[in-house]
Amino acid sequence: MQLCQGHEKEQWFGQGVVLANSPAASGVQLLTLEAPEFARRVRPGQFVMLRLPQCVDPLLGRPFAVFDADPQCGRVKVLYAVVGKGTARLQQVGVGERLELWGPLGVAWDRALAERNATRLALVAGGIGCAPFYTLIKELMSRESSSRPEIVFVYGARDASRLACVEDFKALGISVLLVTEDGSLGRRGLVTDLLPEIFPEENAKDFAQILACGPHPMMRAVAKWTLAHGVNCWTSLESPMACGLGLCFSCVVPWLNDQGEWDYRRTCVDGPIFDAARLKWD
Repeated sequence: MQLCQGHEKEQWFGQGVVLANSPAASGVQLLTLEAPEFARRVRPGQFVMLRLPQCVDPLLGRPFAVFDADPQCGRVKVLYAVVGKGTARLQQVGVGERLELWGPLGVAWDRALAERNATRLALVAGGIGCAPFYTLIKELMSRESSSRPEIVFVYGARDASRLACVEDFKALGISVLLVTEDGSLGRRGLVTDLLPEIFPEENAKDFAQILACGPHPMMRAVAKWTLAHGVNCWTSLESPMACGLGLCFSCVVPWLNDQGEWDYRRTCVDGPIFDAARLKWD
């Protein structure tokens, strides 16, 4: 076990024991690890690098948003899509085996929430993009009712089989709106179709905020809607990463600086949480 000074908080490097690794949706797994030192450090929106010990193929770890972290019981949950060699190997890991963990990494949703004291908050997710919202909702719902915003969770996918952990989100006591492109569950259409219904007021920009995570086309559509209506929006990017340290610059994104000029920011250390108005979507 090793400690190092992180971007926001002290980071931890060590191993976690696999407690469960089971399907959560079509092509999606929910991994549960016992890792008390990590669980007590992570903030909603941060991510973790996971790697199979003594494995050289793949050699590098893989970044995953933390779905849940319980410091009381020391458990961490990660939701991941099986899309390549690394995640295919991860899917084969059984109960009792160990994985290397490093993190927490990146900035948390705190950065976005500090931007505005919204009274109505829409969390918009697509597919695996639901992962960074569960811990945030848990934390917000733990506040006194007078100090927490009205929360609406909008979750979309191509079809019902691709929606993960829906009952877990419903159990948090928030409004959950489901959208599928084929209409197999919830509303038929896209997540952006619901935004005018959630914020019908002309002065929505004065009290509303949107946080989004999902496929790039979805986030681009959400960002353009919010820009057109003046609603504050922050996104959690899913940019491919190699090192997670900011050393390889493989995850850079165009970002508008304070001088109004385009620059670049690394998703792993400067994000993954970014103000949507500062990102280039076209």
